[in-house]
Amino acid sequence: MRWIVVVLITSSVAVAGLAREPGQRSVGVAMPYSVGRALPDRAGEWIRAPQIQMFNPGDLWEHINGAAEQYLAYGFQDLATTRYTSDKTRTAVVAEVYRMGDARGAFGIYRQEVGPKARPIALGVEGRASSNTIRFWAGEYYVKLTTPPGGGRMQELEALGGAIAKGLGAPGAMPAEVGWFPAAGQLPDSVRFIPADALGQAAFTNAFEAKYEHAGEPATAIVVPFESDTAAAAALARYDSFLSKAPGRMRVGTPGDGGFSATDSFQGFILAVRAGSRLVISVGARDASVAGSRLADIITRLPKGAGEPRKEGHS
Repeated sequence: MRWIVVVLITSSVAVAGLAREPGQRSVGVAMPYSVGRALPDRAGEWIRAPQIQMFNPGDLWEHINGAAEQYLAYGFQDLATTRYTSDKTRTAVVAEVYRMGDARGAFGIYRQEVGPKARPIALGVEGRASSNTIRFWAGEYYVKLTTPPGGGRMQELEALGGAIAKGLGAPGAMPAEVGWFPAAGQLPDSVRFIPADALGQAAFTNAFEAKYEHAGEPATAIVVPFESDTAAAAALARYDSFLSKAPGRMRVGTPGDGGFSATDSFQGFILAVRAGSRLVISVGARDASVAGSRLADIITRLPKGAGEPRKEGHS
C-alpha cells in the first residue's frame, strides 16, 4: 500500500515548520519551512484548503503520472500542492511548489514546460501566464498555479502567485550559463538547461543550449561541461566517431582548442570544438564562418581558464 503524506499547516508552522496528524507516516524529506511559509492560509480573496499534500521522488508519479521522469531528470526533491478557492467567485486554483535540487534545475524544468507564447509576468526570476496557468521559478523552486480551462481571473491569480513568491524568499538570478550565449540573433528565452543526452549523446550531460535565427529550423549552440580537459577531449573524439559517416568531415584548429566540422543530413553543418574542459558545439548554422564566429564569442564568455586554448606541455 502506498502512502501520500498530507501535511496540515497550522500556526505552529512558523516555529516547527510543519505539523502532522497523530499516527501519520512520513515519506521522504519533510516539507521545507520555506514551502510551508509560501502557501499562506489566505492571500487576498484566495483561501487555502486545510490540507497540503506532499510528494517525493518515490511517489511523484501518483501526482503527475507520465511526466515524473522528466522532473526527476532535473533534480526533483519534493512537491507541496494544495487548492485555493476564491471567496468571491468560488473559482478553484491548484497550487504546486516543486523543490528542485538547485536553481539550475528549477530554471531547467520551468523553461522546458513554459510555452513560447505565454505572457511575461513579474514573478520570481522569470514567470509566464497562459490562458489558465501561471508558471514561475525562484531559487530552487518551480511554481505552477492552474485553474480549470476558461477559469480566467488571471490578474487575481497573479496576486496569489505574488504572495507565494514572497514566501519563498529572495528569488536569486538567472544561471550564469545564460550569459555565455551572445544575444545577437538569439531567439528570445531560448537558453535551456539539458541535464542528460544533449544532442542525443549519453555522455553530454548538464549542458546549456541556445537557439539562433536561421532559415528554416533554428540553429543551436551548446556548451557541455566535463570534469577535466582529458574527459572533454575523449568525449569530443567519441562524438567525432559518432559522425564518422557524415560527409565533409575535417579537423579544425580553432576556435578554442580545435575539433572537427561535418555536415549531417538531418542537423546540417556541425562545428564541434573543445575549450578546456568544455565542448562548444554549433549545429545547423548557415556555414562555417557563422558557426566559428559564434563559438569563438561563446568561448570568450566562459569562466576564466575554461575556454583558453591549451599549449603543449601545459595542463
